[in-house]
Amino acid sequence: MNATARIMLSGFTNLSEAEIEPVLLTKQTIFQENTAFENSLFALAHQQPEQAIKLLNQWIETLPSYDGPVDGSDVVLPNVKAPIDIPRHWIEKPVHFIPNGFANPKAPRIIYVARNQYFFCQEQNLTEWLWKVHGAKSPKRILDMGCGTGTTTFVYGELFPNADVIGIDLSAPLIRFCRDWKAQRAADNVSFYQENAEATHWADNSFDIVHFTYLVHEMPQNNARKILHEMYRLLKLGGTFSAMEVMYDQTAEEREARVSRSRTAEPFLEEYMQLNLPTAIGEAGFKYIKRHYDNKFPSSDGMFLTALKPTS
Repeated sequence: MNATARIMLSGFTNLSEAEIEPVLLTKQTIFQENTAFENSLFALAHQQPEQAIKLLNQWIETLPSYDGPVDGSDVVLPNVKAPIDIPRHWIEKPVHFIPNGFANPKAPRIIYVARNQYFFCQEQNLTEWLWKVHGAKSPKRILDMGCGTGTTTFVYGELFPNADVIGIDLSAPLIRFCRDWKAQRAADNVSFYQENAEATHWADNSFDIVHFTYLVHEMPQNNARKILHEMYRLLKLGGTFSAMEVMYDQTAEEREARVSRSRTAEPFLEEYMQLNLPTAIGEAGFKYIKRHYDNKFPSSDGMFLTALKPTS
């Protein structure tokens, strides 16, 4: 057992040595499936968050760094002056226990690991549900806002190989990670840029589909509303809004319980529940708002919403 594992040993109980020993990752091996240690650490975050944070801080120092120019000039759109504007909340109130939040150049692996923990972060579920809703369409341009490590963006690219699919995120390290993953996946129709989803650099009516996955619960209401209005601006007339987000529970008691369970890792979740996302989508101008259901839908952590930008 290596020194890092010995430091972390005290954080786990009733686990085998294989489960508590971190795997040393490099940029060549970082796309491998979740390790037993990572799954154990994720579980601990829900059971003993204070202990999990200590272990996370130790583990993250062992991860590959996706750093680059301080101003992010390597990841902005062509002809956009770096650095882009960053909302204050993103810097001042990090989420998901991550030191310095998603701006941390060693954060990408942590976000990548989470893709197998939540229903709408898993590729097979994304593929099924996005095709169910969008499969009959022939979009030419698709924008994935707050793309994270790019899973949703890649799925869109595979579902619509003739479309130009763009993923954007505030995190320059995540964009660098996505570009590395793009090269490995040979996803020629997909591209990634650092952008602020509240005020992007594209013209009105630029996209056929604008989407986000688990995004607006990570910010204050005011910022979330700005993103919804920006999505409306960017969509072509008749274009489709879609979103996969944290469940908006039916009763106030259920919503309060969800907030209580996640308060440490999700500092803005209470504001998100007060936002009432389906209602906020309508207030941004969208019509035909639909919350999709399926008898086989096994998730209690996410909901799938779509809406249209009216043609008149």
